[in-house]
Amino acid sequence: MGGVLNRFIESPLFPINDINVASAAEKRGGGRPDFWEMVFWWTRKPLISARAVIAGALLPDNTTQFEFKQLIKLWSHNKTPHRDNPSISPQFRERFVKIKLLDPFAGFGSIPLEAVRLGLGKVTAVELLPTAYVFLKAVLEYPRFGERLIRDIEYWGKWVVDKLREDPDIRELYDDDVAVYIGSWEIKCPYCGNYTPLVGNWWLARVSGKESEDESEEESVKRRVFDRLVWMEPYRISNYIGIKIIDLNREFNKKEINAKINTKQGYVEAYGRTYNVPKPNIEAKRGTAICLICNNTIRKTSKNGEWYVKKTIREYNDALEKYFRGEINLEELLSSRARPRLLVKVKIDKTVNKGKTLEFEPATQQDNEKLWKALEKLKQIWGDPDIPTEPTPPYGNVGGGLRFPVDVAEKWYQFFNPRQLLTLVKLVKLIREAGKMVEEENLKQGWDKEKAHKYAEAVTTYLAIALVRYATFSSIVSPVRADTIMGAVAAGALSFRGIAMVWNWCELSPTASITGSFLRNISTVNIGIKYLINAVSGSSSSVEVVLDDATVLGRLGGEKFDLIVTDPPYRDDVAYAELSDFYYVWLKRALCDVGDVYGVLKLVPRFHKEAFFDEFGNEVEVQWRVFALREVSENVGRFRYFGVKEGGLEYFKSLLAESFKTMASRLVDDGLLTTYYAHTSPDAWEALLEAGWLYSKMRITSAYAIATESTESVVARGKIRLDMAIVAVWRKGVSGEALVDEVYAEAVESCSRDALNYRKAGLNGVDLFVAVLGKVLSHFTRYERLIGIKTSAGSLVGELVEKYIYPATAEAIARSFGAVGAKLTPPSMFYLLSKVLIGRRARQSRRVIDRTSSVILAIGTRCSLDELERLRIVVRDREADKHVLLEPKWGVRNPRESIEDVLNAKYINPSAPTFRTAVDLLHLLEYYAITLPKEEFRRRVEDIRGRAPMLFDEAVNLVKILAQGLVDEDPEKELVRKVMEGLEIRTPGTLEHYY
Repeated sequence: MGGVLNRFIESPLFPINDINVASAAEKRGGGRPDFWEMVFWWTRKPLISARAVIAGALLPDNTTQFEFKQLIKLWSHNKTPHRDNPSISPQFRERFVKIKLLDPFAGFGSIPLEAVRLGLGKVTAVELLPTAYVFLKAVLEYPRFGERLIRDIEYWGKWVVDKLREDPDIRELYDDDVAVYIGSWEIKCPYCGNYTPLVGNWWLARVSGKESEDESEEESVKRRVFDRLVWMEPYRISNYIGIKIIDLNREFNKKEINAKINTKQGYVEAYGRTYNVPKPNIEAKRGTAICLICNNTIRKTSKNGEWYVKKTIREYNDALEKYFRGEINLEELLSSRARPRLLVKVKIDKTVNKGKTLEFEPATQQDNEKLWKALEKLKQIWGDPDIPTEPTPPYGNVGGGLRFPVDVAEKWYQFFNPRQLLTLVKLVKLIREAGKMVEEENLKQGWDKEKAHKYAEAVTTYLAIALVRYATFSSIVSPVRADTIMGAVAAGALSFRGIAMVWNWCELSPTASITGSFLRNISTVNIGIKYLINAVSGSSSSVEVVLDDATVLGRLGGEKFDLIVTDPPYRDDVAYAELSDFYYVWLKRALCDVGDVYGVLKLVPRFHKEAFFDEFGNEVEVQWRVFALREVSENVGRFRYFGVKEGGLEYFKSLLAESFKTMASRLVDDGLLTTYYAHTSPDAWEALLEAGWLYSKMRITSAYAIATESTESVVARGKIRLDMAIVAVWRKGVSGEALVDEVYAEAVESCSRDALNYRKAGLNGVDLFVAVLGKVLSHFTRYERLIGIKTSAGSLVGELVEKYIYPATAEAIARSFGAVGAKLTPPSMFYLLSKVLIGRRARQSRRVIDRTSSVILAIGTRCSLDELERLRIVVRDREADKHVLLEPKWGVRNPRESIEDVLNAKYINPSAPTFRTAVDLLHLLEYYAITLPKEEFRRRVEDIRGRAPMLFDEAVNLVKILAQGLVDEDPEKELVRKVMEGLEIRTPGTLEHYY
């Protein structure tokens, strides 16, 4: 890497604040990269943060901020810099073209794509899962085919749509003017024996228009102008439940409705009238449903008993397969105690508002009969290899990151109603045929066989991506969203950390022009391709996408890399192997062929053979069976099913350690490894340090809090929570030994200056905490052995984190605010850091500290949370599992009311005070300063000084520090200034005073 010792990313000039502003804007709707919309993936790092991290890791530390921002297009006026390619000077280009970058956990490709845009010599992206591997090829490899791809995707996508429209099976199943069908399950009530629909949300459109919400309103109450207000209501005719539509826009003949909605109590007030919106008649979490005929509640029979609702849906799925196999007839199937039912159909009115108005009608009996017609057609082709009969993971509802309705469905085709399933099978066959025709046409034009096949692979892959996106928007696990710009559209089935039963699902007509339909997905994919073509145009980077295991990287030969940038999984990460099988079973069919194997029709290789067949030529049925235990994550249900005897956390740690060892072995001696990591909690740092430092002998040189997943504003994000994603910079070079107490003292001394420099550069809140934490880690991780760490239970690294690294970080930050020689006790240190690191949300009267941040600050200040509660530094909100800092109240009329409130909360009587901590004394001084004449204030001060001289000195130190460290909006800032005036203190109180 040119022999440069220090990199720009290791410098305090690295503009993390500006990067985070751009990153947060990128994660919000209007700023998202176009290719992200091609298909949903759970974790995608903002492109601008990836670009900044890569460039910062390559440039020398004497690079100016201007040069760096110019390179990555990071200017304040440019809200979405990812849309512009980097501006690479000849000097930087010469450096970059010599670089080889590896991302062994490449995911959806943010990091390798930005490496290509920066013009690095070679970019290697590795993924374990076939689904991600196919998506990576679509992001990184195929855009090199250029503009022809866009034309051909449009042409062949239209060809598929036209052929589907011509198909007589499909033509008789969908009405031309219906875009969306909304359905749910209906069950036979065990009390009255009649069928009752189960509906989790009766709203069809609740589209906000002009903001008029009063901040003082209750959270569940909205008073504003709405562009659309529509819901459905059940009505009873004899023993049948029908559906009627309540559309306020139509009722009042208005484009906008001025209304008050109380979602909790279920009513709408508009133009002097009050409407009751039905409440859900099913609560799956509680295991209750209400029959709309007899009004009886259908509950679980016992705490651990099986719920009637789920039992009957499972019975339907069992009966469905018996029907397909010819064991029962259609009448027997339809007499099941549960069955799908269409409730509403949605049409697009093209005469109103430029085609953006939806019209809602109740679904008819004829509409529902079309589901059963589709069933009959499916029965005729049962056994077709294009029907996904592969098993879903049977261990769904155990452990974080993984959720499947395993008690109602056990095969992938059961997540689709009959018409949805038939349509998807038809699309698979058409996409396969289109791919063959693309290849044949190019061969006729004189292309060589390899190029023609590769190009056909690209076109077919993009068509398959449009297919799987359609599948996520049109399934019985695709929920309805009523709050979009049009109302009543589908949300993707994979939008959450799992696949869940929904009680009002969407079915989209494949040829309708609406978000999520196959027709619209062709356009969405093409917009993404256009973005990618522009991104890679002009880049000379060599790109390689590899299907491999990050703990081994056996398919990379002996290759070494100058830079490794990656986002390794974390403990409770999404269960990618299991969840992405939703895509896999459809991708595999669209990208494979069907052939006769010993008299049986089966899938055979065509495109991406390495993704869908093993080295022996056997089909990889589902990802979860092959790759789940190789995925670096922790899932209890997964481990139980596969019989992993090693503890879940230990298993995760061992895989993470192996991946770090492998990465270290692939890194050149002066290279950098830069890792994203989603937590700053102590156990997360323990796992990371064990993997990177203890086992792989690498040291951390810098760390930054970075906006990756959150869509909150950076101002709020930076000051609200400490449990945020981080970027850590690692180097080789661990050696020697040192006394841990000496390293602690050295770290505090040095890092307090770093903290001040970071604050001067504009860092605060979590950004400041993590940046200083990174510098503290650089002191501890440079040594191979630290002497003096006592480990009674737990691990050595755990003790190091809790007893040294977090406390050194806290002390260094406190010192940067002037706590040099202040000898603050743990409660005072906790109070100080809570004030300067944790922010307050709008409408909160005091800072609310989330559980992880509470733990971090308690460890860092060597406090017990129980003791802090006893001392009334914090009070615990047990229901929310959070802590509230007892500080002067925000949002009151005057400072006196603010300080009186906190004294009352602490049970302190200022006329006859008792105090246990310097924080109590601080609040007393603030009260006296705001309420007493100057002479009386001094008399009280002398009395307190005489009673508790040490606590008084500590309280005065807190006054000095808070006067400098608090934001102007904090009511305590005015209070401590009053105390300083009364005590005639003029000391600056910052670290600059001491250095």
